[in-house]
Amino acid sequence: MKLLLSIVISILVASSAEEKLPLCSVCTCKFKENKFSAEVICNKDTSTIWTQNSTWINPSNNESYDYSSVSLLNQEIYVLNYTFLPSNLRYLSLANSNIRQIANSPFRNLQNMNTLILSYNELEILSPHTLKGLYMEERLMPLKSLKVLKLDHNKIHSLHMDIFEHTTDLEILDISYNPFKIIDKQTTLALSSLAMLKELYLGYTEINTLPDQLLHTPRYIEILDLSGNPLTAIPSTLGETHNLTTLYINDTGFMNMTKENGFPEIPSLKVLYMCNNRELQSIGKEALAGLSGLQELSICNNIKLTILDDFALAKINQHGGATWPMIKKLNLYNNKLAYLDSDLLSRWDMLTDIDLNGNPWTCECENQWFVDELAPLYLKINPEREPEFRCGAPVEMQGDLFVDLHARQYKMRCLDIYGARPETDAMLLVGVLLGVLIGLPVILFIIYAYQRQWLSLLWCDNSPASYSRRFYSSTARDEDL
Repeated sequence: MKLLLSIVISILVASSAEEKLPLCSVCTCKFKENKFSAEVICNKDTSTIWTQNSTWINPSNNESYDYSSVSLLNQEIYVLNYTFLPSNLRYLSLANSNIRQIANSPFRNLQNMNTLILSYNELEILSPHTLKGLYMEERLMPLKSLKVLKLDHNKIHSLHMDIFEHTTDLEILDISYNPFKIIDKQTTLALSSLAMLKELYLGYTEINTLPDQLLHTPRYIEILDLSGNPLTAIPSTLGETHNLTTLYINDTGFMNMTKENGFPEIPSLKVLYMCNNRELQSIGKEALAGLSGLQELSICNNIKLTILDDFALAKINQHGGATWPMIKKLNLYNNKLAYLDSDLLSRWDMLTDIDLNGNPWTCECENQWFVDELAPLYLKINPEREPEFRCGAPVEMQGDLFVDLHARQYKMRCLDIYGARPETDAMLLVGVLLGVLIGLPVILFIIYAYQRQWLSLLWCDNSPASYSRRFYSSTARDEDL
């Protein structure tokens, strides 16, 4: 009964609030239980409504309406020259609204705004006054609450060096899918000014490296995304990070990752994604050796990757000894790997998650440890993925499950020194044997038939000489008498 009463009250409260909030008359609104604060989503052009002051300020008491979140999507704004009135608004999205230009400080009154989304627009240039806030003695006219800024999917080539001077507390910045091509000096200075930045998204910006010291000042960066860029070497500046824990380098230009073009020392890194690298063919010895703190490794959907070196993760010291990171999650899904050495990890028993599916694993003695050790571990950790952990070669074992081979205590054969596969030669050997058994009697019969002149009957020679030879024998020689 109490629950029903609570639901009825919530509906009545929401209905009452919806009637009072102007944006709710033309947009979709959601209300938290027993709250008048609204989350507004407008998916059509409502410029005649949201640009009216009466939409934000209640004329009866001159107080701002309680919108907690407003998403003005698919608008036809072009030039944003409207200055938002004071509000408790904490989230504002103007995504996909054809914004080409933004006037000075349109958001200055939104001092409680935590998140600003300007994604999927036509922005090319941002003035340093775009994000200007209100005057404060101790700070330079800040948007004091802004923590998240998304500028992805625009047409930005460079950032003004002072673009973030009013938003120095930014923690998340997304400038992915902009045609930067290079991170120039102005952009470097702008990014370096964000001392509190924790997440930086630079994916699909057409850059092939990062400038030196770019990541030295933002000492709190934890997540960095460099996916979709034509990288052929890991930027050395990554070694200057202090707290980087997660790195995305998916869909890059790598063909062969080696110790020379691989990772610098990044002991703080715990999670690495290297997926969808369409040209990546090999990951060599010590290519990942600098990642001593790595715990989660995803190398997946690299459709040409055939070589993952035994010591790709190992760091080899001058005395020949090696150390490995303690990997807990390993994802090698859907590559072209045929062999995997047990030395790739030092402690396979430490894994809490593993996915090796989608690879053409060769069932030969080099992978015997798959049957003896990895199959039971795989079944224990991820029994739901077990049906896909199977042999890809040779032909006669294609599709066999490793867990089934383990149950049978199967011992996989080894190739000889010439790489021959006797089992594939069986039909040929049988054919040769049958040829000998059948061909030898036939040849002997032909020789005997020739001697007995039976073969002459096969030719129809009707000449007089041939006719005479059928009735007369050759004249006996003197020595035969």
